[in-house]
Amino acid sequence: MQIVPEGKDGRLTAILILVIVLIAVYMICFHWFFQRHAAYAGEIDDLREQLGRFEEIAAQRDTLQAQLATIRESREDAELFLAEGNFNEAAAAMADRLGQMVETQADDSCQIVSRQPVRPRVQERFQRVTVNVRMRCHGEDLLQILYRLESETPMVLIDDLNVLRPRARSRARGDDETVHPLDVRFNMSGYLKS
Repeated sequence: MQIVPEGKDGRLTAILILVIVLIAVYMICFHWFFQRHAAYAGEIDDLREQLGRFEEIAAQRDTLQAQLATIRESREDAELFLAEGNFNEAAAAMADRLGQMVETQADDSCQIVSRQPVRPRVQERFQRVTVNVRMRCHGEDLLQILYRLESETPMVLIDDLNVLRPRARSRARGDDETVHPLDVRFNMSGYLKS
């Protein structure tokens, strides 16, 4: 049995068998190598593009840092923070501010009974300054004082507000029906910058 026929047809068949063998050797031995290198070349092109974008961004670093510094200096919300440098000074300033508001916004029946600074138990991003307040005041004056505290700058927040009405006296003793100031307890809080 003869694999390759003789003559003209034999050469053509031999060439075809040689081509098939070469293709099989290429597919088995080298095709994966070229495919892998083609994939590597594609990844290298993608990485070069990313590097170019990163270099553009890195070139803008100085400009962006200057803009960031300008923004930090001119922040509009900076005035919302308490101006004092530490907890004790800020608590004293808040208590003094409340005292001045009571003197200017309320009548003589409005009195501050106590002002006590309270240190926070939980650490927050900005240091919280809280003053526990107890006072006696009429309703209209109280509303005006609380409104002014929360609406002016630096920002002061009012929470844990408790308003107690004093007990009415007996008419049998002949007391007149005067309106007594309310017993008010609340916390006022502000934040330090640093």
